[in-house]
Amino acid sequence: MTDTTIADPKTHPASVADGFLPAYRFMEFCSVASHVGKSMLADFTAQLLAQFGIPVKHVRIESKAARSRHANVVQIDTENFAAAARLPGAEAAVLRPLFEIIEAAALDEARPVIVLDWGGGISALRAQIYAATQFGDQLSELGMRGLSVVTTTSLTDRMAQARELIEQTQMVVPGIDVALLLNRRTGSFTFVDGTEEKRVFQGLLKTAKNLPIIKIPAVAGESWQACQAAGLTMHEVVDMKAAALRQRFGSENRYLVSAFQMHVAAFWRAAESEMLRVLAGTDADPTR
Repeated sequence: MTDTTIADPKTHPASVADGFLPAYRFMEFCSVASHVGKSMLADFTAQLLAQFGIPVKHVRIESKAARSRHANVVQIDTENFAAAARLPGAEAAVLRPLFEIIEAAALDEARPVIVLDWGGGISALRAQIYAATQFGDQLSELGMRGLSVVTTTSLTDRMAQARELIEQTQMVVPGIDVALLLNRRTGSFTFVDGTEEKRVFQGLLKTAKNLPIIKIPAVAGESWQACQAAGLTMHEVVDMKAAALRQRFGSENRYLVSAFQMHVAAFWRAAESEMLRVLAGTDADPTR
């Protein structure tokens, strides 16, 4: 039997398969708190763009303890904000590497896309920095369309925070587009009528009215965590031949390795369809 891959991730809808160019040159994934899946989704988006041959500048603002293991990710340590009072520009100066990347990208004929992953717990700093630097106006002057992807799970507090963050973003950076991403990693967004969860969710949807809504499924079980621990990217898991993938997992059971690949491939197919609509500047269907 020929050793083949499953669920080839290069199978795209015809509308985006040929010469796909994203509408956005700057994309950020943000939330108020941690553990909503921002980093996984930022990594996924960077890999999705790269497979179309689109150059990506991937930046992550996070603590040293959560530093990305991928060499192509530019890390800005949140610990640096502690010394911001002694820097010209204060907190904004900590993001100098990001600003320099944006300015260079604006002049780059290859038209790279910047994917920014904000760590949890620094949304107030984000607002201060964007207001001080007139971030939206700067992007506009550089000719770069931007998208802020506000990310939430189905937990009540995370949904309430997402509503606040959408409102904050629209006030502080009025020139940037905003999308709401519903990540089902902690459960679906189907709630019983009359519950607090349903009330908060309806409030979130009201705030997100007329915004693109991106619905992302969970990866079954802990399959993605197992692949991540093996040092694999999501695209590698989906694209790798079965024998090569088993080698990366060492002594792990071959049946389970196959399940890992199937689970990640299923996530990729669903997430790809949702994300490509928004990347192309088309609203994701909020009714599905």
